Amino acid sequence: MTRPRTLPWLVFALLVSGCSGAQVDGHADAAPTASSSEVRPAAPTASTAEDGSYQLAPACPPVTGPQLTSAAEVNAMVSQAQLPGWQAADVGASAPLHDGRLVWVYGDTFRAAGYSPTMVANSILVSSGSCLSQVVTPEAGPVIPDLAPDLVQWPMSVVVLPPEAAAAAGEGITDVFLVLSARTWRGPAGPMDFHFRGTSASVFTVTAGGAPQLREVVEITPDDEDATQVNWGAAATVDDGWLYVFGTRLTGERLQFGRELHVARVPIGTPTERSAWEFWDGRDWQDDAERSAVVIGASGGVSQLLSVDVIDGQFVAVSKRDGDLGDFVYSWTATSPVGPWTAQRGLSAPAGYDVGRLTYSPLAHPDVELASGRLLVSVSRNSTSYDSLVADPRIGRPTFAEIPRP
Repeated sequence: MTRPRTLPWLVFALLVSGCSGAQVDGHADAAPTASSSEVRPAAPTASTAEDGSYQLAPACPPVTGPQLTSAAEVNAMVSQAQLPGWQAADVGASAPLHDGRLVWVYGDTFRAAGYSPTMVANSILVSSGSCLSQVVTPEAGPVIPDLAPDLVQWPMSVVVLPPEAAAAAGEGITDVFLVLSARTWRGPAGPMDFHFRGTSASVFTVTAGGAPQLREVVEITPDDEDATQVNWGAAATVDDGWLYVFGTRLTGERLQFGRELHVARVPIGTPTERSAWEFWDGRDWQDDAERSAVVIGASGGVSQLLSVDVIDGQFVAVSKRDGDLGDFVYSWTATSPVGPWTAQRGLSAPAGYDVGRLTYSPLAHPDVELASGRLLVSVSRNSTSYDSLVADPRIGRPTFAEIPRP
């Protein structure tokens, strides 16, 4: 995890002198002090079960009491986590499992000394109350394997499918969840040299109390080098028998950092069948992705990643406005996935390029029910200093805050 993935190097260079310091909603983002043993525990021996299945480490007890009820409690859980395979990471899309646990899907993940490579493109955590476990693979690598040395799977969104999907998946399966990932090419020019190539869907199954198991990875959109293509899978949500998949598009226009938002849908029973996908063209749903219409424009638009959830009967999107170079987290609401969308400012989160502490990719977590009745959001953080990240990886962990529930 060495950079926010949404920002090309040229944009970074242009904006270094322009933004305000990185705090989220007025709270300084510096991590609390800790000993080096707390920050960088030794890496465990690579995996685990004789059958080659994914495992959880450490083991957490079943969910029996109250879940997390405030942003402060979630921040404490994340900041105090001592997981050698998860020292820092971005994204952190979440979804609820039927046994009361939460699954958290992360992008670029910085790992403790002893791991090789130090950074992988994805990881998964599972929380049971305030106890966090990391999903460990037999090879101690990314949970969704790389496609090639320079082609990785970077998660964008996660959804748990309805119970009938679990029933069809086999005896003992309690959940099936889908991770939509960006197939991302890492170029030779350094950490900012990365390019979206297409979208893949990874299918995981879970048993009660068990570790998620990867079952298949399906290519949803073909490889394409067009920098202005729609990044399908930037957000996803389930409603009334449909999986709605949102895509973002960088227009390529000069000094336009916000992205357009587009929407597709697919029957919940066939989410990995590309032929079943339909795209909103401004008037109707049809099967031609090229005719996809803009539902939120790039001016005042969204980040590369966002969250969209159905909350209290309405669709709620959470993102930075004007892309990850924006300084505020917004929520948008609509009665339909195609809009019209109404924006509301919710949280200060300065981009932070001038001070080397970056904030980006805010996401909502409505399944964490807060005592305040507000909406939990996370904001990814990073540092422009690799040495600072090594010294205290917690500065690269997401931070959580509460915004008014739309």
